[in-house]
Amino acid sequence: MQIQAFTHDSQLARKAAMRTGRRQDGLTLIEFMVSIVIGMLMIAALATLIASQSSTRGEIDKSGKMIENGRYAAQTMASDIQMAGYFGELSTQPTAPASLPDPCSLVTADLDAAMGVAVQGYDALATLPATLAVCVKNQKPGTDVLVVRRAEPDMSAVQTAGAIDLSKVVEGQVYLQTGMDSLGTTLTDVVAVGSSSASTNATTFVLKKKDKVAAANLRKMVVHIYYISKCSVEVSGSCTNADGGTPIPTLKRVDLGVASGTPVLTATTLAEGIENLQIDYGIDSDGDGAPNGSDIAAPTTAQWPDVVTLKVYLLARSTDLTVGFADAKTYAMGVAGSISPAATELAYKRHLFVQSVRLVNPSSRRAL
Repeated sequence: MQIQAFTHDSQLARKAAMRTGRRQDGLTLIEFMVSIVIGMLMIAALATLIASQSSTRGEIDKSGKMIENGRYAAQTMASDIQMAGYFGELSTQPTAPASLPDPCSLVTADLDAAMGVAVQGYDALATLPATLAVCVKNQKPGTDVLVVRRAEPDMSAVQTAGAIDLSKVVEGQVYLQTGMDSLGTTLTDVVAVGSSSASTNATTFVLKKKDKVAAANLRKMVVHIYYISKCSVEVSGSCTNADGGTPIPTLKRVDLGVASGTPVLTATTLAEGIENLQIDYGIDSDGDGAPNGSDIAAPTTAQWPDVVTLKVYLLARSTDLTVGFADAKTYAMGVAGSISPAATELAYKRHLFVQSVRLVNPSSRRAL
């Protein structure tokens, strides 16, 4: 009887414990709705964080691309300008023509005469002059155009065992040869178009080295014309509806080259998003190789041979707009003054690049 009473009391105790701390078997409707709301808030917060990070990453990428394009444009122009006026062994300044050279001319006599003007610029053109419009297309109004003339230092393409090999001359390529004349008394130059015939080249490029036996050095003639185009990829030669309907201002360069055995001038895209180019020129008025006075934006015809320094201003912008952004800055572009973005293009981020460059060859010759 005592054992049965103990068992009965234990069962009653367990039942009492279960009533006071009973196990939950489900959720009420209110608890379920609260958990859903909390979950939705967490998901919304996570989605906002991801969207914010994605947007920030996109802006970083756009800014990085803009900076990279601007740096590349500035470095490319600076390297080319430093070489302006390099014409091989010529140690004296070539004679400048009486009038400004035609920048788009492919006539060898014109290219030869133009060597006296290592750089030639056009200031903030509203419309292109007829001579320049021949090879420069879709130039953005109000921006500068720069012409650089020099020879190519690398002669390996026309050499064999370190000596000039006239059989390697490219037909249609314009070359510069600097050396001694037939009498061996005068250092001069020849600017001519290469032929596919080595014998023809031998009668064209007749200058010799100082030994009066070996053919003088032969270099490609280089003419580069830098300008801002209203778009990157033209549509049937026009910038209307180009670049997917939103034209991207682009730094382009016209190069003297060859196609199908004929000299040609062709445009090459250098950097997208470069929307303005302004150049100031330092003039050496006393012949010591250093600029005198303040820089100017538009040298006269007589002053172009005296240009010894350039200050290049390149305004780069992102290729895509930023929603909610408005560019309220003004940008100092040298003698051209400060400019502000157009009201329709405030949503693009921008960065100004400034590069000062010395024309090593013309300034050094003048200082001799």
